[in-house]
Amino acid sequence: MIKKGDIDSFDKNWKIRKEAQYTHWVKGEPQNQIQLAFRNHWTLFNELMQNTLFNKGKRVLEVGCGRGSLSCYFSNTAYDCTLLDKSEKVIDIAKTIFKNNKLNAEFITGDANKLPFDDKTFDIVFSIGLLEHFEDIEKPMQEQMRILDAGGLFIAYVVPKYENNVQKDFLWINEILKAYSKNDNTVEKEKIYRSDDNSEKYISVMNNYGLKEINSGGVYPLPMISHSIEFPFSLMPDDSEKAIVNHFNKILKTRKKQTGKHPWLCDEGFGQAFIVWGFKK
Repeated sequence: MIKKGDIDSFDKNWKIRKEAQYTHWVKGEPQNQIQLAFRNHWTLFNELMQNTLFNKGKRVLEVGCGRGSLSCYFSNTAYDCTLLDKSEKVIDIAKTIFKNNKLNAEFITGDANKLPFDDKTFDIVFSIGLLEHFEDIEKPMQEQMRILDAGGLFIAYVVPKYENNVQKDFLWINEILKAYSKNDNTVEKEKIYRSDDNSEKYISVMNNYGLKEINSGGVYPLPMISHSIEFPFSLMPDDSEKAIVNHFNKILKTRKKQTGKHPWLCDEGFGQAFIVWGFKK
């Protein structure tokens, strides 16, 4: 279960932070570093979906959807999307974002520990930044694998509490930006529980519940530059964000040439997060 108070903390952040209203999905070129991040999440997910084991179904569920940024990409590509979150506030935000962008989806307020769906309902089940907020990850993972159809794809993008990843060499920049922003009447963000478990714990659960072709990898090999990088992420002025995006795109282009892999992948522990995925037998 989630640590006591965490749903309230999430709800408070969704209610009081203007950043909660940001849309991280964009049709054109990303204009800020979080739009760039979600574009790379999407292109990486697409690469995983090209695996011949995937049955090419179109029924997709995002668990703990938040504002539904990645589901916007699925919906825009004609997937049959369902978004679930325990927070009614954020479900309302997601509905507004989808409506404003003329995107279709079904929205459900529900508990990740007891998903309101029959077995084998979806072809893809994924989450972004969800499972690290659970002390007991087995139940929500079991539920996601239960509702996944045979041949379906399970993806978990996990953002653990890292101390020595790519961000460590840029903390001084964030501290300077934070000092300059002290007088902007910023509301303090609620603290939210985050585990420091690595991919081994998640892979163990996936093995226990019969997934095959299980893989993992570090992701997001770039720093986050802002006066407040905690949830929800605070953006800088537009010109600054565009300059960062241009620089980051050059880094990613170089990474792809050097590694021959998707540039969003990296060694686990170096990137901001890791990803685990596998297929339902």
